[in-house]
Amino acid sequence: MLAGIRLFFAAYFFLFGAACGLAQEAGTIARMSGKAAIIAGDGPPRDAKVSDLVSVGDVIATTAGAEVVVKLKDHSTMIVRAESKVKISAFRFEKKPGDTVKTNLLSGALRAVSGQIAKGQPDNVKYESGATTIGIRGTDMEFAIIPEGKKDRAGIYNYVHSGETSMTLNTGESVVVEKNMTGFKPETPKAGEAPLQLLRDRPAFLSSGGFDALLQQLTAPRIPMIR
Repeated sequence: MLAGIRLFFAAYFFLFGAACGLAQEAGTIARMSGKAAIIAGDGPPRDAKVSDLVSVGDVIATTAGAEVVVKLKDHSTMIVRAESKVKISAFRFEKKPGDTVKTNLLSGALRAVSGQIAKGQPDNVKYESGATTIGIRGTDMEFAIIPEGKKDRAGIYNYVHSGETSMTLNTGESVVVEKNMTGFKPETPKAGEAPLQLLRDRPAFLSSGGFDALLQQLTAPRIPMIR
């Protein structure tokens, strides 16, 4: 009898959550500076705070001078740079082949360090912006959109600190971006210019913020203590 009651309530809460459209929890805000907001679906933005939950479908939006560190449940970490919007489009972490994470850069820039999903299912980790998709291989990388009218050339930039990425267009073109290289998709290619290019320098506008050292600590190998 008791087991039947427990099963009923478990089913009730599952169906109630589905009916209410409860989003899948993806992670939390681990650190932040300045002002930022979390936008869930079509709802109004709410002020972001450290330890706030971030769910699938949420957009993290930062103001000028602000940065937000998001730590996902698979221990991947992301810095949302100032004046940026980043959407957690998909996330599933059950330590199964179907685990996936998809992040959409809507504007601005981010830096991301891959986590456990990338170790087990690297093909299931994607970063997207418009027609451009970035796949990763054990990666610490930066991803930025420069709009028209700025000092730097408009387009999408992907700089790799460690590991490598594959930058792919929906038209099929692809390029592998290795460590200390930058993949670039110009917003408006010139006549005869490749739609995807490799740059040998890190763009100057990808300056480090206050939380980059934290990411470096998370990715640095642990040195065994000598006793």
